[in-house]
Amino acid sequence: MSEPRFRVALAGNPNVGKTTLFNALTGLNQRTGNYPGVTVAWHAGVWDLPGGPAELVDLPGSYSLSALSPDESLVQRLLQGVEGPAPQALLAIVDASNPERNLYFLSQLLDLGLPTVVALNMGDVAEAKGISVDAAALERALGARVVPIQAHRRVGLGELGRAMEEAAAAGLPGRGPGLPVSGPGAALPETIRGRYEWARARLQGALTRSRARQRFSDRVDQVLTHRVWGLLALVVIMGFIFQSVFTWSQPLMDGVGSAVSWAGGMLLRPLPPGILKDLLGDGVVAGVGSILVFLPQIAVLFLFIAILEDCGYMARSAFLMDRLFAKLGLSGRSFIPLLSSFACAVPGILATRTIADRKERLTTMLVAPLMSCSARLPVYTVLIAAFLPGRLVLGFIDERALVLLGLYALGLAVAVPVAWLLRRSMKAGGAALFLIELPGYKWPDPGTVARRVAEQCREFVANAGTIILSVAVVLWVLGAFPRPASVTAPFRARRAALEAAPGPASARAEALAELERREQGALLRQSWLGRMGRAIEPAFEPLGWDWRVTMAALAAFPAREVVIGSMGTIFDASGGEGDPGGLRQALVQARRDDGTPVFSVAVALSLMVFFALCAQCASTLAVIRRESGHWGWAAFTFGYMTALAWGAGALVFQAARALGLG
Repeated sequence: MSEPRFRVALAGNPNVGKTTLFNALTGLNQRTGNYPGVTVAWHAGVWDLPGGPAELVDLPGSYSLSALSPDESLVQRLLQGVEGPAPQALLAIVDASNPERNLYFLSQLLDLGLPTVVALNMGDVAEAKGISVDAAALERALGARVVPIQAHRRVGLGELGRAMEEAAAAGLPGRGPGLPVSGPGAALPETIRGRYEWARARLQGALTRSRARQRFSDRVDQVLTHRVWGLLALVVIMGFIFQSVFTWSQPLMDGVGSAVSWAGGMLLRPLPPGILKDLLGDGVVAGVGSILVFLPQIAVLFLFIAILEDCGYMARSAFLMDRLFAKLGLSGRSFIPLLSSFACAVPGILATRTIADRKERLTTMLVAPLMSCSARLPVYTVLIAAFLPGRLVLGFIDERALVLLGLYALGLAVAVPVAWLLRRSMKAGGAALFLIELPGYKWPDPGTVARRVAEQCREFVANAGTIILSVAVVLWVLGAFPRPASVTAPFRARRAALEAAPGPASARAEALAELERREQGALLRQSWLGRMGRAIEPAFEPLGWDWRVTMAALAAFPAREVVIGSMGTIFDASGGEGDPGGLRQALVQARRDDGTPVFSVAVALSLMVFFALCAQCASTLAVIRRESGHWGWAAFTFGYMTALAWGAGALVFQAARALGLG
């Protein structure tokens, strides 16, 4: 393919379908969301125009070029050529259902003097609201081409490409109001008023509204944004999601577990007994396989999150939480990055760039890792499924779903006092005014939802194939060596005696298997892993952990999802074959040196609470350092979250044991 001939900047307000349009024009799969603050960095792709390719740059969503927040500052730098080459043309996307507000930003873009094409998006949403925009009349008023499109349905994209080709060739800009674009003068009240007056004048004769009936969104919002019923609806929705994580994914998990076991058997069958077979079976298959089993649960969770984002509900949840966050010196704008952090803290922290106030942004950044990301889900589900029987509460609610919901709520509940303390320590003022557009409800686009789920699943599997594999192999080596003769010799003699003993073959095979388990347990206790684990075990005794649980948890400090692979390696190493689908059974059957179970309900709860609050993610800490500009804040986050996790885990264990749960 030939080199791009020129650079086009794609700009628009948040939540107008900008990134969806970018994906449609370039074929790239960038993440989209139905609330502001998702696109927090610029992305580039190739747009095939009739005359040849052009580079299309997807700018962060912005309401203004006055640079009140880091993401708006990035837009300004990109358009001015400070951040890479300056664009030679503009593609401005406008929401047809809210044209006046969109034309305020368009007025600033037109004043830049670049050839501009306007993509009039969401005409179907506008029609549902009783709004009609005459594209031809608006085009005459703006002096720039206006092309109606529906980005999520790929409607009008061909005409949009032809319009951009013509505009770039002609080199003629549209007609803006000629007011200051950025700097102190751009924020003056008369300048703002002047731009809105210009927008209203451009829409005269092009905009018609019908008030024949109340909008569907308005009727629904009377319930979903109510201070009582809205919060109740939020709890019910989240409870349904977490119950579905168990009920919908179980058949798929069984299928994945069987497939992994079959693949592991096919891999190991041709190999003779020895170190290589043990490494592949107890290290690679047990470590990576045990995490892949939980891929269906990850997919189900992200399916619901993608649906809620695309249908318009996520903005309502931010609106609901604004009142609570205002008491902490934050705003509903902080809740948006926290919502993103339930998927992964890294994009959640990046999304804080939409917050103009630095102290509010820093506070949000430091509490974002408290949200339970997708990497924690396998830890929760394997322990919940292993140690909670799944009784029904009120006759229809699975208690496992309630525990899972409680773990997700725990991070948000703890974030409230932590944020309050951080804001007080920073001596910050009150919360900034929070303004958010509540988009009209719409049916989620299947393509957008499918791409989002596939993207998250690919990322999850990629982690399983890299860092999890590496940690699993390292743990296997630490758990397999050394193999002192003082340990192996007595077992070898006992094995020879059993093989020569008379009696039924089945009884002899059972005795040999038990002897093998005892030998592996003895070797594990004498291994490097066992020695390290026993050395630090006293520090985690208040949490009810033995040295194997301690080592599995510590091995997960690079990335939380490693803990399942680590437990698969450590506990299957003492159990022989290492069937990843049987990890829950291996945990239930694990015993301490005195014969008591390693795990109980109290220990499982302690471990889950620890992982709900700890800072085990090197990527998150690195992003905090980059966004805050100082390693001290990353170290502070790691320190306070680790201390918080240890204290909460110990408290939960002691309380659960006092209640007779182990």
